[in-house]
Amino acid sequence: MQDRSWIAVTVASPAARVSLILWGFGFALVAILAGLMGRGFLVQAMIQLPLCLTALSLAMALHFLWQRLEPRASALRWPPILVACLCASTLQSALDLALYQWLTDALFPEWRNWATIDFTRFGFVFILYTWTFCLNVTLFWALDIGERAKQQERIAAAAEARAQDARIEALRFQLNPHFLLNTLNAISSLIVQGRPADADAMTIKLAAFLHINLASDVKTPIALADEIATIEAYLDMEAVRFGERLTVDIDCPVDLGNASVPGFILQPLVENAVKYAVASSRRGAKISIVARAADDMLAISVKDDGRAELPLPANGTGVGLRNIRERLAILYGEKGQLRTSASESGFSATLHIPLMMPCQSRGNRALMQATATDPSYSRRAFEGRS
Repeated sequence: MQDRSWIAVTVASPAARVSLILWGFGFALVAILAGLMGRGFLVQAMIQLPLCLTALSLAMALHFLWQRLEPRASALRWPPILVACLCASTLQSALDLALYQWLTDALFPEWRNWATIDFTRFGFVFILYTWTFCLNVTLFWALDIGERAKQQERIAAAAEARAQDARIEALRFQLNPHFLLNTLNAISSLIVQGRPADADAMTIKLAAFLHINLASDVKTPIALADEIATIEAYLDMEAVRFGERLTVDIDCPVDLGNASVPGFILQPLVENAVKYAVASSRRGAKISIVARAADDMLAISVKDDGRAELPLPANGTGVGLRNIRERLAILYGEKGQLRTSASESGFSATLHIPLMMPCQSRGNRALMQATATDPSYSRRAFEGRS
């Protein structure tokens, strides 16, 4: 069974196809020339067929030897190959002349003036076969060079993919410590303020949030529904901290629930809105998250209305915004963009990424709803229009 498999692979290999083209063209040319010289095209074609099959068999034997000698340096690889070419040429030439001599003696006595065996004819046939076998081996060498180049390209592409995954993972871990520090500080503040029940509720929500976040694979896109569920879990924690000062409106059409988005991509935007719009304002602020699709692009915006009391921030110079832009560039190239704007009415950040569907939800939303208390904000994600 293994021998049959090896034969099938060998016959279907590029080396076999190249050899078939080379020897098929050569022997067909000989038959055509012989026919033009009045020696019978059909007869010559029938004679060339077994000679072609023998030459192909010898060529594949040379290819087998070429592969076995592959680990050696070129200086040690070529001498035995050239010797093998000379041996193959000798055998092929002897078979060629012997076949024509037998046909001349048995069937075509009129061929005696050109088909008899002599030193001159043997030398001519031997040189012709030697040149062809050497050309065949040179083609094997060229195929090997091409295959090595393709292999190097595949290795380089795999290395680049691993490097991109590492960069994305590194960018994500730059965000997580910042988020955890803020959340733990908030829990500590609740305890200091004498609000142990709120601190306990926030700790439970943090555990649910981390359960999803740590189980996710940053290299695998997630459904927008899962990303929004993660954001809702974060806002649930902040709602415990800020109460009525935090108002949230999430508006995402139901048919975008399975849209593919990078995991944890909205968290820095929402965290910035809480930090600069809600925490820094006595009256609090409203955070709006809106998702829309148009022209094969998905746009997700995070807006707040609490910046009027603060100096207008620079256009996306923070670490979180910079990391988001780097992730989008790695994942989508020029098609992935983050656009920010600031005005007296607040701050807006909008993601623009290619719309890709479907992406199967992992059920993050159900888990978050199971751990959520009665929210102090509007939750309308995937419950409105379709």
